[in-house]
Amino acid sequence: MGQQESDCRNTNSFGLSSGQICPLSPLARERLFTQPLPLLFLPCWCQMGLNTVTCRKQVIMGGRKMPRDEENAYGFQEFRSALQERRLRLLLAGRSGTGKSATGNSILQRKHFLSRLATTAVTRACATGSCCWASWDVEVLDTPDLFSPEVAQADPGFKERGRCYLLSAPGPHAVLLVTQLGRFTAQDLQAWRGVKALFGAGIAAHAVVVFTRREDLDGGSLQQYVRDTDNRALRELVAECGGRCCAFDNRAADGEREAQVGELMGLVEELVRDHGGAPYTNDVYRLAQTLGGLSPEERLRRVAERLAARARTWPLAGLWRWPKAGLGTRCKLGLAALLGALFLLYLLCRRRPEAVTV
Repeated sequence: MGQQESDCRNTNSFGLSSGQICPLSPLARERLFTQPLPLLFLPCWCQMGLNTVTCRKQVIMGGRKMPRDEENAYGFQEFRSALQERRLRLLLAGRSGTGKSATGNSILQRKHFLSRLATTAVTRACATGSCCWASWDVEVLDTPDLFSPEVAQADPGFKERGRCYLLSAPGPHAVLLVTQLGRFTAQDLQAWRGVKALFGAGIAAHAVVVFTRREDLDGGSLQQYVRDTDNRALRELVAECGGRCCAFDNRAADGEREAQVGELMGLVEELVRDHGGAPYTNDVYRLAQTLGGLSPEERLRRVAERLAARARTWPLAGLWRWPKAGLGTRCKLGLAALLGALFLLYLLCRRRPEAVTV
């Protein structure tokens, strides 16, 4: 929040005294106040909670607080509704040990998620944090190991995966796939497949690849690194995510971290524009939206049941979609080898001598 508070102490934009802090950056004010307004929105304070950020404001007109009817006359209700809708949900994904929680802390600009060097996974359950960035209310969801092949043993009842859905409902605007620079392994690729298995293949259109250990670039270009890497799987992953990628040094100084977050938020804003402001959704998110009147326990039970049903049908659905998709060279060779083996087995069975009947 350091950069934001610094930006918001600009007294020339709103004519505020030095003790008043505006939650909007100059860029956000330029976007929101493109036309002259006959009133000023002066914030009293910005209250931060675990899942939400709420900004409480006074409406000042000529040095006096405006009555409710004047607020409506000047369109304040419509403005406030539009401002409240400026919410971004970011979901951190990837294998354990890549720096997901530290990246979440960098986005929040404070230490919120538990993050430390360890030989085993530190994050055991989904956790949320929130902050203001420019004109956005940003919600960040940190996830445990939900995407590796071991998740079936760690979460057999789909409860934690169900919590992931409920905490990110009605859907994430962006999924941040976190991986370490120079250390993209088969486990990272399995985690990406796990993300698509949990949310659906369409999640790639809302994904951003976030590399940690930006310092290992030594000032070089991330785009050139991705382009020149010998790791074909990494190049294909970034291409599948629309080329959207950025890098974080989670130990950088405050100013550099804020610049890194600004680069990421620029990519997320492009995603929001490309999708008309709509978050990613699927049948499970739509189900979660219909369960608002139920108890949290019942909502979790219903969502977990739907996820279990999807897991049983997902392999069959993948086989149904596979012939419709374009086949790469490896897929074609694999299919040819499989058909050849089946044909050879058929010939061997036919040439087996028949039993002699006495």
